Order: sequence, then C-alpha cells, then structure tokens
Amino acid sequence: MVDHPGVQPNRGVYRIGRKLDADGNVTGGWTPWLDVPGWFSWENQGAGIAIADTKNIGQHDLIIFQIDNPVEQNQAFYKIGQNLDINGKVAGGWNPDPTPSATPGLAWLGVPAWFAWENQGGGIATLRRDGKPEMIVMTIDNPPGKNDGYYRVLPLDHDPTRDGQWELLTFDSGVVAVHAALLPGGKVLLFAGSGSSANRFADPNFGNVAKGIYLGVVWDPQAQAPNNFFHPPTPVAEDHRPFDFFCGDDSFLPDGRLLSAGGTVAYNPYRGRKDATVFDPQTMQWSFVAKMNHGRWYPTLITLGDGRVLAATGLMENPDSAHNETLEFYSPGTNTWELRHFFPDFAGLPLYAHLFQLADGRIFFDGGRMDDALLVDPCLIDITKNPVHTVPVPGMAGREMRNQSASVLLPPSQDQRVMIMGGGPQGKPNKTDAIDSVDIVDLKAANPHFVPASPLNLPRIHLNSVLLPDRTVFVSGGSLKQEDEPLARLQAEIYNPVTDNWTLAATSSVPRLYHSTAFLLPDARVVAAGGNPEATTFVEWGKDPVHEEMRLEIFSPPYLFRGPRPTITQAPAEWKYGQTIQIGSPDAGALPWLNLLRNSVTTHSFDGSQRLVDLEIVSQAGGIIIARLTDNPNIAPPGWYMLFLVNNDGVPSVANWIHVGN
Repeated sequence: MVDHPGVQPNRGVYRIGRKLDADGNVTGGWTPWLDVPGWFSWENQGAGIAIADTKNIGQHDLIIFQIDNPVEQNQAFYKIGQNLDINGKVAGGWNPDPTPSATPGLAWLGVPAWFAWENQGGGIATLRRDGKPEMIVMTIDNPPGKNDGYYRVLPLDHDPTRDGQWELLTFDSGVVAVHAALLPGGKVLLFAGSGSSANRFADPNFGNVAKGIYLGVVWDPQAQAPNNFFHPPTPVAEDHRPFDFFCGDDSFLPDGRLLSAGGTVAYNPYRGRKDATVFDPQTMQWSFVAKMNHGRWYPTLITLGDGRVLAATGLMENPDSAHNETLEFYSPGTNTWELRHFFPDFAGLPLYAHLFQLADGRIFFDGGRMDDALLVDPCLIDITKNPVHTVPVPGMAGREMRNQSASVLLPPSQDQRVMIMGGGPQGKPNKTDAIDSVDIVDLKAANPHFVPASPLNLPRIHLNSVLLPDRTVFVSGGSLKQEDEPLARLQAEIYNPVTDNWTLAATSSVPRLYHSTAFLLPDARVVAAGGNPEATTFVEWGKDPVHEEMRLEIFSPPYLFRGPRPTITQAPAEWKYGQTIQIGSPDAGALPWLNLLRNSVTTHSFDGSQRLVDLEIVSQAGGIIIARLTDNPNIAPPGWYMLFLVNNDGVPSVANWIHVGN
C-alpha cells in the first residue's frame, strides 16, 4: 500500500502472508510491514506489486511499481527486489542499485512513454513468453471527459541483440570527465581542470602531477591497466597558476590538435579566462596560443569549414560576470583571433549555446543551452556579415525548458537536419520535471521551422547524445529532475531517424548527471564517463566517490550482437574534398553505407564536433569500393574522421582513421 502522511513524502510498504490455503486464508502468519526504499513521491495515483523469476534461476523477485503525480505530467517507475525470502526481505539487493555513488535501493527505472497528466489507478502483472519474463503495465488515463485504459508489455530479461550491453570497467578515469575528447588514433583525453571544486582550485598543489592533482589524463582503451593512463604536464598560465579548463570549451583543429579556450579564472562568482591552449596528440603536451579578447566561461567552440574555430558566448573575466556577446574566430595558421559583433538589437547567445556549421556557411543555434536565464529563439547566423546577421527559426517546443538538453546534426550531415532532445528548467534549485520533447528542423527548406518528432521514452535533463555509425542516435544518462540521483535515467535509448522511433536500450549501473560525458570509440562502442552533481570539498582525486563519479562504462550497441563485422583491408589516410577514393574490403558488393564520423569532443551535454558524413558509393565489387567525398568543407570540416563500413544488418566495421583537408 501507499501511505500518504501529507506532511512528508509518501511511503510504499508491503507485507507477505505465508502459507495461503485453497480458500485464500493466510495460515502461516503475516510479516510486518516493510518499506520500499527510495519512495520519493508526495502524491501517487497508482501502485502495484508482482512476483517473477526475472533471471530464470528459480528465485522469487519482487517488482514494485508506482505512478507519481507531480505538478507536471505524471511519470511511472518500477524497481526489482532480487531474491525475496519468506520473511519479505530482499536478500539479493534492489535493481537498479548504482552504489557507491547513491544510497542502496534509492534508484528507480522509468516506465517508457508515460503520457498521462492524471491517472485513476494502475498496476502490473507478470508473464513468461517464450521462456522470457515480461511485465504488463496497465493504467487508467483521466483526461477531461471519459477515462481510457491502456496497457503495454515490457521485457524483464536482458537480451544484448535487442538492448545492447553495458560493461563497467575495472578501473576509474583518474579525474572527473567534465570534458572528453577522442583523439586521432583512438586515445581519449579526459580533463576537468578544477572539476567544480573551489577547494581544489585554491589549493597550492592544484596541477601538481607528482601529487596526483592533475588537470586531465590520456586513456588508451587498447592498453591494459595499469599502463593505460598518461598524465600530461600541467600548462601554467601567465599568472603562474594552472590553466583551469573547467567550464571552457574545446574543438579540434584541422591538423588534429585540440584547441581549448576559456575556462575558470575565479570561483564565487565564476569568471571566464581569456587564455587558449592546444593539446598535441603526438607529443601529449599542452601549449599556449594567442589569447581571446575577453574571457569566456561556459563558451561554445566549433570548427568551421575553412578550418577556423568559432568561439561564442560565455561569462567574461570581470567580477560582474557579464555575458560576452561577441564572436571570435581563431585562425591556426596565423595564431590570431578575429572579433565580430552582432547587431545591437540581438541579445546575444546563451551560455554553452548549441551551434552547428551548416552547408551554406551559416551557423545554426537550435535553442539548446546550459543554465542561462537568457532566452534566445533558435536562429540562423550569417558570420560573413559584420555586424553578424541573425534570422529566427520558429516552431521549437518547450523554449523555456531546453536547459541542459542535447542536440545533434542528424546523420548524414548532407541532410542538414538538426534535432534537439529533452532538457529542463534553468537553475539548480528548480526541481520541475524534465521534458521528453524532441523537435527537428530541416535547414535545407526555404523557410525552415521545427516540427515535433517522437518524444523520448524517458524525459531527461543532463542527457548525452552520440551518433552511431548505423545512422541512429544513442542517448544515455540524465535525470528526471535537476541533479537528482535517485531519479537518474539509467536506461539508455536509441533513435532511428528513418522510422522516427525511440527504442529503450540496456540499463547502466552508474548514474550520469551534470558534468557527465559520452562519446563513440573507433570500435563503434560508446563510453560513458563523469558526473559530479555536487562539488566536492576534497583536493585529491578519488577521495569522494559520492560527489565525483569516476567509474567508466562502455556500451556495446545491439549491432555488435548481429553477426560478423565488415572489414577494411586498405584505405588511404589522406583525403581531399571531391576526391574519389579506393577502399579495400572483402565485403564490397552489397554495402549500403560508407560513413565518415568526426571524432567527439564533448562537455555539458553538447558535442559540437561529432557529425556523420555520407560517402557516395560509386561502385563496389571484387573487394574494391570506389567512393566519393563531398566537395563541400562545410559539410565535413577539415580534420580527422573515422571511416566506417556498414552492412545490410546495420553492423559497422572497426574504423580506419582518415584525415580530410584541401
């Protein structure tokens, strides 16, 4: 039953009557009432309980279900107590159980695609079909007028061919992965600077690699522990303090070096850095380049088709934390920044604005942002003009709720469609539920406007999105509420742009909230890393697993369980725009897709680097594929890419690294 005291959150409790006879009498006595851990709802409009052997090992598992009735749309949740004993105790623990970063038993799984704003009851039952356990969820929707009853069936088993599979690695990331970049060649740069810790920032040992208080690490996924991490020397700025990357932004230069600009020059209030550095994957060293005109904290950096890097928005270096309303363009060949301004009547871009380079040279802002009360409509930005021109793009739903949303340029980039997903309210104290809204805009249209797409199965904020080589979009992490770990979204989901359909994927074991990241590896798996919803008071890394999440997980998508992978036997490493390329593969003949995927660099729920570029297949036979690269560098900005072959089952090859340029 659900106890509703009114002055505190509800309680979910259950008890077991032993030795039920043929007439329904309990002959063996009752257990005491037992609490369901982590019951968070203040108002419930339905609850249920069921028993099933979810692992097919001959044990009884307890399934608890509840419908939460917040101020906004209702949501439904369930959890599984494993190995229920005769006294009603859950001997095998609760699932999900993302310890050590959460109190055991607090987490819940979401029932997908819940739509009702008011329910008048609901419940669950279990069945076994084809030897596999399933849960039937039933609910009564209470709209204006006549009620309606609905049900759906959810699998309770784990099937990698349907869901994919998560693997929790046996070592941690060394730092909180606030920023993550896949380097050309396949190593990974995970970096945090001070990582949201004012104590770490102020400590005289901040940046001391010998004492383990480094700013970042390079992880080699191909190497075995403990020889799989390298700690780059700390870059020291002109003020003789470590360069604090925390809350700056990053983008790859055409030669594969990583430009990092902005970041933290002070806490309380946060102030932005003018400095910029580059990381060289060959030497594993940081070096300073020319400074920007003003500081930027929470900026956005993206690489343009001409090889320059655009830096936009952010808080400046002054104590008043004013917005930097200018645009700056970094030219790596001359090591200079060029300053541009918007028209005076334009309010400027919000912090960590989600920006995309378009095929016609313009920039698109889709409304995604990070914790900024400044509400700016999506717009096209013409950077060839000075002052810079903007044209609004209408139609996006939930404008006020796109804080910490996710955005992608849908594959392939030639289609010029941008999708924005989820998000929530601005400001950490605001615990309004996240939204599930998804909107897509076709930027090749004469008058582009957003149209609604299928919503996420699970509303979420702080989510991460990754383009997969089978041209789907993987989404993981986040929470129903701002930085709320018990309501963390542990279930991933995958979007198919062709069918406009979201499918739930496997459940992870680690909550990924604020300051988490996710990115694609060359073997077509996805890494999930990071997260620190609350700042730690510790200086050393690894001292506070509750507030600094350093566990690493890798997701293997369902396509890796569908049979043999295509292979690449040879491909040139240097490609030019418009060039026809010869690629060797024994699978030549019936491959539907050849893709270039730009390597990720991501922070704060947005990866401005990733994009999937279609390669035109001219011919394929006899172990040889002839393909043509686009002649438009705005579609594929210069730099390093992963070449994937994809077969008719959607199974990708392991990638070859390709460098694209003039």
